[in-house]
Amino acid sequence: MNKKWLAILLMATGIFSCRKAEFGTVQPKGKSIPITVAIDESRPSYRIPSDFEGLSYETGLLGEDPEFLNANNTVLIQLIKNLGNGILRIGGNTSDETSWTGLPRKDNTPKNLLTTSDIDRLSAFSKAIGWRVLFGLNLGDNNPTAAGNEAMYVYNSLQKDLYAFQSGNEPDVFKFHLREPGYNYADYQHEWNGYFDIIKSLVPNAHFAGPDADPFDPNWVSAFARNEQKNIRLIDGHYYSTGPASNPSISYSDILKPNDKLITDLLQLSKISAYHHLPYRISECNSVWGGGKPGVSDVFASSLWALDFMWTVAENKGQGINFHGGPPRFAYSPITMNNSTVTARPEYYAMLAFKYGSNGGSIIPAIISDPRSYNNCSVYACAGPDNATLITLINKEESKDFAFTIQLSKKASTMIVDRLTAPSIASTTSITFAGSTVTDSGLFSPSSTLQMVNSKSFVVTVPAGSAAVITVR
Repeated sequence: MNKKWLAILLMATGIFSCRKAEFGTVQPKGKSIPITVAIDESRPSYRIPSDFEGLSYETGLLGEDPEFLNANNTVLIQLIKNLGNGILRIGGNTSDETSWTGLPRKDNTPKNLLTTSDIDRLSAFSKAIGWRVLFGLNLGDNNPTAAGNEAMYVYNSLQKDLYAFQSGNEPDVFKFHLREPGYNYADYQHEWNGYFDIIKSLVPNAHFAGPDADPFDPNWVSAFARNEQKNIRLIDGHYYSTGPASNPSISYSDILKPNDKLITDLLQLSKISAYHHLPYRISECNSVWGGGKPGVSDVFASSLWALDFMWTVAENKGQGINFHGGPPRFAYSPITMNNSTVTARPEYYAMLAFKYGSNGGSIIPAIISDPRSYNNCSVYACAGPDNATLITLINKEESKDFAFTIQLSKKASTMIVDRLTAPSIASTTSITFAGSTVTDSGLFSPSSTLQMVNSKSFVVTVPAGSAAVITVR
């Protein structure tokens, strides 16, 4: 084949582009669509907290499955340690349905009661993983005395591993099941004050967060921040991409679509946060509310959704997220356990990719030139440690490959391309990040290859339904 036709062939396959070397090359499914991204490394801004990532579990899980959040569950502990620092949130609907006993658990203790044994087990688990705990108290029964006694025991057991208390889960919807239909924010504020006063009298050094509203109710969040800004360390709300899980029309394509409402909600939270000088966190979130939907929440599409969601929150100055999960019946669980077997599901691999792609760095601008709304992709970047520039490329298309031309503001010497992939966007297994899966013991070791760049510009192709994390130095 002569050189002319070889050049034409290379251009047609997307491998040759403007004399820029292509790195981390994979075999594209078809012709790659070129996209140019400008990364301005001279403008670092908001720093991503080191404990940005988090998991959320129902309070009821402590009695339902004592072997799960357990210091002897070595595989779960290892999986969580792989993610680095984080926040463990205990709450959910069952936090308002689980009564405090103040006694050790016995063989005949009902599972829906919370005991001192459950809290001590949680304390040992939090120490094993090195994560602090955001703990939800039962506001459903509006019993300040019981809540005060519970808070005092939780505080004494967890000590420095207790991040903050929450009072009530999604109190803005109490009017539908736990209170009279006329229940409003003023009623909640009155009840919350009663909890705060008695807990502070028993545990003067306790910290608080709230209002844990669903979903991002700006009126409740704004009023709570205004009234309690001196008494709380965090404002928070919940977010689910869609639902309910029982809706037969919901498919994985729904969670991959661009979500303008999410941006609007996060901008509101960010403004409230900045005005009151309080950080905000999405203390419970996931893809499809109602436990997640099989075929949506447990397939690789949810991994791409989760990675994009975390970055969207981070770019809007969120303190962090807590993906809800737990038992196998929750299709959206990042990590679950069935018959003593601990399994990392698709969202877990998104959390790995975010950890390697953020690493406590400071967000820097990543601008797509001539953005096209019909090209469903995202690009994020941050200034990481050791003078590294970290870039995350997400392709949420089902059939389009993208060839990203990355234009840096300073010359790169080396790079690593770590890919988030699966056999298909509907895969539930065989998901890999950085060429690796977690082992049966929970260990994760990326198979990364260092490549020479020596340029300000390079091309990385990201096939349909996949993502890539690039580390440039």
